Amino acid sequence: MNYKVLVVGGGSIGKRHIRNLKSIKFDSKNIHCVEPRKDRVEELNQLGIESTYEDVRNALKHNDYDFSILCSPTIFHIEQAIDLAKKGINIFIEKPLSADLNKIDDLLSIIKENNVKVGIAYVFRFSPLIDKVKELIDKNHIGKLLYFRGEFSEYLPDFHPYEDYRTFYMAKKELGGGSILDQSHIMDLAYYLFGEFKSVFAFNSKVSNLEINVDDMSEMILETKNGLHGTVHTDIIGRSHKKELEIKGELGNIFVNFYQNTVSVYSASDKSLTSYNKFEKDFNVNYILELKNFIMYCQGKEEIRTSLEDSINIMKLIFAAKKSHNSGQREVL
Repeated sequence: MNYKVLVVGGGSIGKRHIRNLKSIKFDSKNIHCVEPRKDRVEELNQLGIESTYEDVRNALKHNDYDFSILCSPTIFHIEQAIDLAKKGINIFIEKPLSADLNKIDDLLSIIKENNVKVGIAYVFRFSPLIDKVKELIDKNHIGKLLYFRGEFSEYLPDFHPYEDYRTFYMAKKELGGGSILDQSHIMDLAYYLFGEFKSVFAFNSKVSNLEINVDDMSEMILETKNGLHGTVHTDIIGRSHKKELEIKGELGNIFVNFYQNTVSVYSASDKSLTSYNKFEKDFNVNYILELKNFIMYCQGKEEIRTSLEDSINIMKLIFAAKKSHNSGQREVL
């Protein structure tokens, strides 16, 4: 493809997107990157990326871009998105949208004014396991939904074992780190599958001895606007990693295990358990699918699967959860 792309951030997720762009026939010479760290610039050079810049504004002085991918630390997302949107550049933003929504109205106004298209990289929406869950729910396999529970639990030092976890943005409040923000995939899945949230009662704090200045766990009791209740747990302290979702209905249960790559359905009528496990094993395929969806969205050929509006609603849930932790009360969104 002849599109010119600006990837903002040359960390692990930025390099993944670059490799995936190349795998779908983007020429390296058309992929530019913003990365201030010299060690990462060297890694980008090894990937064939020759055009690198220290910051977004400098990159915008030198080239025009068809779209951009924001992979920088969370705290910079909205400010950088505003700079890109002012130039009319379409933006794909790695989750979460931001660490706050202080300038979101400015961004929304500029996006509308310049007809900029925005997508959010909640990659689990592209999992074939979630496609199966949606199919089962839509076909009423477990009847009326009664309750759900989701959990994302991983040990922070295991995220990037090749580097000191204390230097990772996830460990730093000033960069928008922490469990509740970074592991918001599971909140997004709840929103995607069950609809908008009505209220939350939450605990969100640091409970471990990890050398970080951010929260390392959250526990939420949720109610959706259609009356469904559920709980969502995230943490970066769990030594046995989990990415799971359970849904209970009047006629049975659905259980999703992302590490085992399985969806299991229990039917109460005959007490049977059906397991689905013939899914794509390479999770990177989902990253390619979300990238293709965004490109097709920019071309006007598909709707974006994760919209900016969706991601704002996820942020509102996160802020309500933090408020609930401080107030000790259920908070209405």
